[in-house]
Amino acid sequence: MKHFKTIRIIAAIVFLISLFCTVDLGLSLLFNTGAVYHDGYAAHSLLHAVFGIFGDGVWTFDMFFGKFETSAWITYALLVVNVVLLFCKGERK
Repeated sequence: MKHFKTIRIIAAIVFLISLFCTVDLGLSLLFNTGAVYHDGYAAHSLLHAVFGIFGDGVWTFDMFFGKFETSAWITYALLVVNVVLLFCKGERK
């Protein structure tokens, strides 16, 4: 029972981290959709500013969209896992 509760807590934490990354990538994608505001694509992201995870390479709109789409699907899958774990009951001794 205690082991099952630990798994649920870890799954919830991983989901929240994934949700934060998805929102961060989505905001960066949204900023880059308006080409009127800038002359190139840039990572306007809290994750990039703090951790530098996107690198300083050449980014295209397709790359931004691809990374956002992948992140959104991962977040959706983690949501499904958390819902399933919510309705599952741990072993009772």
